This record gives sequence, C-alpha cells and structure tokens, in this order.
Amino acid sequence: MSETRQFWLAKVDRHGNPTLTDGAHSDRAGVERALYLFGRLGLGKGNTYRCAEVILTDVEPKANGANEEAIRALNETGLKP
Repeated sequence: MSETRQFWLAKVDRHGNPTLTDGAHSDRAGVERALYLFGRLGLGKGNTYRCAEVILTDVEPKANGANEEAIRALNETGLKP
C-alpha cells in the first residue's frame, strides 16, 4: 500500500471542521509561509486557520455492512446524482 504525507493550510469553521485551503506542502514550514502570505496579502481576514497533516493511502471499495436492500431500492428509482 502506498502512503503520501502532505501538509495543508486549513480554514477551520466554528465547529472545528477543516477545509483544505492551500497546499499540498511537503512540510509544516510551507503551511506557515502560506499563512504569512495570506496575512500580508489581506486574504482570509476573520478566518481561523490550522495546519492539517494529511496522510493519503490507497483505498478499495468494501461493503462492510452496507444496507444492500436500501441500495437496491434507491437504484430501482432510476435517480442518478
């Protein structure tokens, strides 16, 4: 399994939920530089930012207890996203 580590400047909402904003950076210093530049350029005023360390790994689809009956019923409606 492959693994990639990234660092992102993340805007955090009032509930603590992050939105990845600027990146990906190879280290925390890149995030700190991005936050500095945001401030100097007048971007993101009033927002709260954090450093998010993201680990990307391969993933395979697995049912793991999915409700197949509900999935079948939804698929039969013909509705597509």
